[in-house]
Amino acid sequence: MKVIVNTSTFKENDSDKITGVINELVESISKNNQSIEFTILKPMGTNGKKSFTKENIKVYCYRYFWVNRYQNFGEIGLKPSLQKNYFNIFKLLFFLISQYFSLEKLVKKTNPDLIYAHWFFPQAIITFLVARKYHVKFMFTSHGSDVQLLNTLGPVGRLIVRKVTEKAYKYTAVSNLTMQEINKNFSTKELKKHDYLTIPMGIDEKYFNIKKSNTFNNDNLLKMVYVGRLIDYKGVDLLIKSLSLFKSREKKFKLDIFGTGILESSLKQMVKNLGLENNITFHGFKSFNDKLSYIKYADLFVVPSIYKKTQLEGGPLTLIEAMASKTLCLVSDSIGFITHCNENNSIIFRSGDIEDLELKLNQFTEMDREKLNKIRDEGFKTANYFKFLNIGKLHSEFLFR
Repeated sequence: MKVIVNTSTFKENDSDKITGVINELVESISKNNQSIEFTILKPMGTNGKKSFTKENIKVYCYRYFWVNRYQNFGEIGLKPSLQKNYFNIFKLLFFLISQYFSLEKLVKKTNPDLIYAHWFFPQAIITFLVARKYHVKFMFTSHGSDVQLLNTLGPVGRLIVRKVTEKAYKYTAVSNLTMQEINKNFSTKELKKHDYLTIPMGIDEKYFNIKKSNTFNNDNLLKMVYVGRLIDYKGVDLLIKSLSLFKSREKKFKLDIFGTGILESSLKQMVKNLGLENNITFHGFKSFNDKLSYIKYADLFVVPSIYKKTQLEGGPLTLIEAMASKTLCLVSDSIGFITHCNENNSIIFRSGDIEDLELKLNQFTEMDREKLNKIRDEGFKTANYFKFLNIGKLHSEFLFR
């Protein structure tokens, strides 16, 4: 069975500043179903490389701008790029046109049995148009806020979601919240005709092999880690403000932030203005090995995401990675994976509530160590479900049966 995967990201090597989740998914599906022959289509990166082979899978990269350094949608993310400046909105037109004709060309070349799109906008929409023209089956996976954003655009946006979804062979979403955004455009009767399933993305086995320190709050210093993009709905500004309140209680703490994004400069200025420069360190983008030493000794992994009408946190996978590494997680109640979180496997605070976040931080420092270990162990058990071998099997059984 020949399958084209139309995606916005696919890592060539570990130094790429993009998620490797599609790499891992394709690899795990291949292990579960060796009859599938994958071909990847992705946007060209700033290195200008036209194609490469990864794990015996051919990857084709399409150019969407003349100057390589401006081909950064895959690295920054499409929505954050569009928020950054109007020039990127101009680039988007070329991105859409190039993706359409590149997918059309690849369909003619490979004659696939199926096209599998990752992210609804724009991959699923472009895939729908090409698949309809060449009478090829297609399916898609929605990863978060793409459908939510279209739903806020009124009748036209909702019509696009309906048309693409009802013509899809099958579809999945990475969380129940994301699936609700898709399916709320259909009646219960209409949904009976659809073939869909919520299947989260998975995590690498390496996170389960971290030898975690068994101490909490050692030397009365609370060590915290945040990993993710520095964009508005991730709520890092909320975390920083809560730590300013936390410091007023004369608490000792250290927060290490891993990630980049359009808010990086403003967040650094906020840290400076609040006098937290000795407490908070920005590390930028780092490889897994670079982050390992910090995760290994961290007391808390913080996920401060907030709910926005046009932005939904699909996962995040970093939460599950932290649980797998036996790091206790402090989590906002607005994330897509909140259905996998409870008082037994994590500490949960109200989304957008600075005071409640600071209160939970203070409660953590006073919590019984035996109870903390139990929560951490339950988190580890929860993470086992997300092993890529399991997730790949779920995808293979549902999508390719």
